[in-house]
Amino acid sequence: MNDSKKPSGIFICHCGGNISDNIDIKKLKDSFPDCKVFDYEYLCSNRGQQYLKDEIENSGLERVVVGACTPAKHENLFKKCASQCGINQEFLRVVNLREQCSWVHTDSDRATHKAFSMLNSSMLRLFRAQPVEQYSLPINPDALVIGGGIAGINAALNLANSGVHTYLVEKETTIGGNAAKIGKIFSPEKLVEECAMCSLSPLMNEVASHPKIELLTDCEIRNIDSITGNFQVSITQNPRYVTDKCVCCGKCAAVCPVVTENEFNCGSKDKKAVSIKFAQAVPQIYSINPEHCIELKGGRCGKCREVCNVDAIDFSQQDKHIEIQVGAIIAATGFGEYDPSSKPQYGYGRFPNVLTQMELARILGVNGPTQGKLLRPSDAKRPKNVVMIQCVGSRDEKSSGNRYCSRYCCMAALKHASLIKKKYPDVNVTICYIDMRAFGLYEHYYRAVQEMAVQFVRGRPAEIAERDNSELVVKVEDTLNQQLMELPADMVVLSAAMEPSEGTQQIARIMDTNLSEDGFIKERHSKLRPVDTSKEGIFVCGSAQSPKDITDSIAQAGLAASRAHAFLAAGEIYLDPHIAVADPDVCTLCGKCVTCPFGAISIEDKVKIDPLVCNGCGYCTSLCDEDAIHIRGYSREELVAEIEGLAQAGDTIVFASCNIAYSTIDNIGSSAQDYPASTKIIRVPTTTIVTAEMLDMAFNRGVFHVVFVEEPPDNQIGEIIYPLAEARFFELKAEYGDRLHLKKAYIPHAKGLSDMFSSLEEVEE
Repeated sequence: MNDSKKPSGIFICHCGGNISDNIDIKKLKDSFPDCKVFDYEYLCSNRGQQYLKDEIENSGLERVVVGACTPAKHENLFKKCASQCGINQEFLRVVNLREQCSWVHTDSDRATHKAFSMLNSSMLRLFRAQPVEQYSLPINPDALVIGGGIAGINAALNLANSGVHTYLVEKETTIGGNAAKIGKIFSPEKLVEECAMCSLSPLMNEVASHPKIELLTDCEIRNIDSITGNFQVSITQNPRYVTDKCVCCGKCAAVCPVVTENEFNCGSKDKKAVSIKFAQAVPQIYSINPEHCIELKGGRCGKCREVCNVDAIDFSQQDKHIEIQVGAIIAATGFGEYDPSSKPQYGYGRFPNVLTQMELARILGVNGPTQGKLLRPSDAKRPKNVVMIQCVGSRDEKSSGNRYCSRYCCMAALKHASLIKKKYPDVNVTICYIDMRAFGLYEHYYRAVQEMAVQFVRGRPAEIAERDNSELVVKVEDTLNQQLMELPADMVVLSAAMEPSEGTQQIARIMDTNLSEDGFIKERHSKLRPVDTSKEGIFVCGSAQSPKDITDSIAQAGLAASRAHAFLAAGEIYLDPHIAVADPDVCTLCGKCVTCPFGAISIEDKVKIDPLVCNGCGYCTSLCDEDAIHIRGYSREELVAEIEGLAQAGDTIVFASCNIAYSTIDNIGSSAQDYPASTKIIRVPTTTIVTAEMLDMAFNRGVFHVVFVEEPPDNQIGEIIYPLAEARFFELKAEYGDRLHLKKAYIPHAKGLSDMFSSLEEVEE
């Protein structure tokens, strides 16, 4: 039904100049002489929301278009305002004037012209919209924290102390994470270094004894069924081959004949096949490594079993499969250390006395391989000259490094320099740096270290060479005095970058959450929702979200727990109404839609669609020859109307899947990149919903190119949808030829997508 006679209005947000600085608001308003158009400096503010509601009621509006920032940010806020005025949420649309117009087009005239077409097309689409009804489900009251490092421990304790039953899942045999490896820690307000374990161990023991925390160690998350508020989580718990009877006496390790590399001690050969990770490990149970145990590898040994007085050794243990259901999830999967062997000029892996800050932390730790003594790995002698090199793999534009600052490296180097000088005043310590970054109160610590006679050389070393006597020399230019220097070194310490851990990237795929350009789990909004992910009910904290130190990790863990608790406390969640619906008057019960790849559709006496299973991908719509099935909010009539209002001769129309693909295009604007103003975006559930009718409409209006931007095949939905979308694309390409294009979207590769948009315009020119 065409509702073009219904009272309608357009609201344009200036966004504090983000939109109005590049789009002529007055000219834009004058382009709609037959429609009520309003503008406001900040529509998302309290006053802006009230202004929106007042004008809707005063003007009797029934259809509203809001031109503002990305819908991912404030769409729910504006829809809530509309619903408070009695307007169905489907009768309000948010147009992305910031990320996809003002931020990517520097020419004001072109940006303003494009903004008009975007607003106009949304208004035309609204006239074809039908009201939707929202349904709710109760939220499971339990929570899951993934990762037992310092952030995960604090998040779990915050939730549990708020009365939430919390599962804490850790892949290692003990909680503690990277923080357990650090002998001493620094603090913003102190000039002394504190024992890391003295702070960490009480928290670990509190986790183990807390009645509201269920600790699952040596576990891997296998799958998460993404029903928001009711996540079904599949977990595999690896066998320890040691039961809970273990009293941690250590007799088994004493008689074990197998000595292996100790990952906790950064590769030192001081670990047995049966061991406990460190003395304060939680839980206090030994475990057997099946890759090194003679008995588990098919040989004959069993010495550990023979000496165990409590009969705790059990070689028959198997993997245990655990299923839990939770309402909220917090990802706290930590970080990985950059591999400096990618910088061969520094000799890491070739020269035994070149190590990383984490390896130095273990050497200086009292429970480390040298019991806290500063000794060289090559000969166990004390070094006379220690040189530290900053930003190894950080602030690096080369492909072998990372462009971002890892934030903690400067302070880690200062801490270790302080520890060395306090204990060994005769050791010379030199730090080669680009810029020392000691923000806030950390500046006091920086000054205190300078007063210890630690030398600072401003410059990035070119290489590390080895002399005939196995001594090292660091070649560097001091950029303050333009002098080339050769610094003698008995030990070189590389401040390696903090990178996303393998677990972080793996769990992001399982949770189906977006990653940042740098590979960390991306927050919904850096200021307004800094711990929310792209998936409702899933949160992130600590170095799983970005590089940060212990202080910031703990603070963010508290916020993540607070947000998760608030989400659970709501008690219910509204289901996404944008799912498939079938018209029984048109449906012929042909059964084609039953091939839904997610199993959401069945046929009894009529087509039945499970609202808990359907994710609104739209694949079924391309199967129905009778047009009997559509996605609420994405009917063919609505999409054709949007194309009609948007497409002009010479344009490139981009159909972007609504999750990762759309976020990737938003990220082009956030990264201050650009592409032609003739490139216009239409958000769809997935590109499988696009029909030949829609393409005909676009090409008949003079569009040069149509691009399908689809979810990548390495997330839960993408691995199913992408092959179907690709097959559908090639069916259409056979008819429409080279004017049709398909592109996978990855948020870190936003520039590649913008380059593609630009290249398509160049082809036509």
